[in-house]
Amino acid sequence: MAMTENDKASRFPDAELKARAAWHYYVEGLTQERISEILGIGRIKVHRILSAAREEGVVQFRIRDSVVECLVLEEALKQRFGLSQAVVVPSAADRSNAPLMIGHAAGAYLADNVNAGDVIALGWGRTLKFAINELPRRPIARTTVVSMLGGLTHAQPLNPTESAWEFAEKIGAECFLLPVPVYADRPEQREAFMSQRSVQDVVFRARRANIAVLSVGSFSNDSPIANYGFIKPSELEELQAAGAVGDILCHFIDADGRLVDHEVNRRVCAYPLQDLSDIPAIMLVSGGQEKIAIMRAALAITRISVLITDEDAAKGLLNR
Repeated sequence: MAMTENDKASRFPDAELKARAAWHYYVEGLTQERISEILGIGRIKVHRILSAAREEGVVQFRIRDSVVECLVLEEALKQRFGLSQAVVVPSAADRSNAPLMIGHAAGAYLADNVNAGDVIALGWGRTLKFAINELPRRPIARTTVVSMLGGLTHAQPLNPTESAWEFAEKIGAECFLLPVPVYADRPEQREAFMSQRSVQDVVFRARRANIAVLSVGSFSNDSPIANYGFIKPSELEELQAAGAVGDILCHFIDADGRLVDHEVNRRVCAYPLQDLSDIPAIMLVSGGQEKIAIMRAALAITRISVLITDEDAAKGLLNR
């Protein structure tokens, strides 16, 4: 039997309905007509609950109220993976908007949890880019941002060095960048790059960080690592054939979190994965169904403290 409008709407308490509508409207940018289809309520009711959300303060500079189902997933993730904190946002109606939704939540979390004197080691990715965009411009005394990856020689909007610089500018921090490319042409070049005194200084600073903010990459067609051209399509195919499920800090790992034996991993100019344990608090910001395997692998090898993700990924991680 088909589910009626009232049946769909009754799945959620009124407060949760407001929160879900606010996420879809103010963060994901959906039309009220589309929201009415997703939530199973009329357009007039969508307009009414969005107005109520504004009047009641649910929507401020961020969405205040939580979605009940997300709260349940957060507690389950904390228990399953030993996290100190988990934040789960509603799944995007358009899956390509998942980085936007997760980045919004990550930006709010960072704004509340970066304190004076913090040293933040930063990874890269589309979701982290959205998180930095959401950060309010507020100087925080004696802070430092350190990039954990080399940069792209061809300017791109998701350049790791650009992300680190933007983060540092938002909070008035010192910024340190790895002055090398993400991938060397040959393993011996990588060794030469990483042995430079200036590079060793940046790696040392990253190792002294008290917070690391990371994301992970999949093999999806729209992933930056597949589209930016510094890894050949044939190499990506070889990595998958060797068991890789994605990358963390541009190191490709298998489903158990082990580095895949491939030359690409011997050419990457980045903070060593085995040294992540030197950083007390690690924040993983990622989500979407296509990231479940690589997120699970990252959780297996890295002592993640905080996970910020969406419903799709949270359910996938818990349903193994």
